Amino acid sequence: MRKVYLTLIIVGLFFGTFLTPAAADDKVVAVDAEVTLISQYIWRGMVLNEDLSLQPTMTVAKSGFSFNVWGQLNLTDFGEDECLYTDDCDSRAWQFTEIDFTLDYSHSFDQLTVGMGIIFYEFPNWDHADDTHEVYLSMAYDCILQPALTIFYDFDEVDAFYVNLAAGHSFVLNDKLSLDLSSSLGFGDSDFNEFNFGEDSSALVDFNFGVAAPYKVTDSITVTTSLMFSSIVDSDNRDSVDDRDCCDKTDNVYGGITFIYSF
Repeated sequence: MRKVYLTLIIVGLFFGTFLTPAAADDKVVAVDAEVTLISQYIWRGMVLNEDLSLQPTMTVAKSGFSFNVWGQLNLTDFGEDECLYTDDCDSRAWQFTEIDFTLDYSHSFDQLTVGMGIIFYEFPNWDHADDTHEVYLSMAYDCILQPALTIFYDFDEVDAFYVNLAAGHSFVLNDKLSLDLSSSLGFGDSDFNEFNFGEDSSALVDFNFGVAAPYKVTDSITVTTSLMFSSIVDSDNRDSVDDRDCCDKTDNVYGGITFIYSF
């Protein structure tokens, strides 16, 4: 019950601040709607769906606060043969297997931006995954490599820490097109690795590298194509994934296309 109360308090504080009348110089509410067609769904190096998926998301932001809803929509019957999502092996094609809600607040101090938030992980139509919650603290520095450090703590089902260190750079090619390079390295404590890989030791989890090309069609519409590489780093974690009946790839190249509309 303490976790429920904590969640309700955080949500209440967020919306209480978010809905407070703004000062005259505050920016208006910004709304972004996105939909991504992705060849694989990979989360922290782990393959959760090897087939084509649709991932819609919407973000509402104002005065440093933001609220994001993100979903994972299966487009095929992937996992049916292995009973991945249900004991009765029903197909989850055209059903959501994950919906995430994120509340965030960030503030910039010159070149340094500090953020904090909470993520609600919900798994509808997925009998083998329990809903859980994470809080996080992030720090990013505005320089050529855009370094960022985010510390996540799952205080519900996993009770574990995951740390992500990221860097990247954007090259402006013309007034409509840019090229974005990104990379990240993840680290999990022993509880994180025990829960996800069955390995009771702290270790590096995943390495990721991506190339994206956002193209600004209009002032409101952007289309981004992306190509990404993801790899599980620790040898024991890799061996654990290799032994699985499903989603047993430790190195993956995948891509997608994202349509963004900004209100």
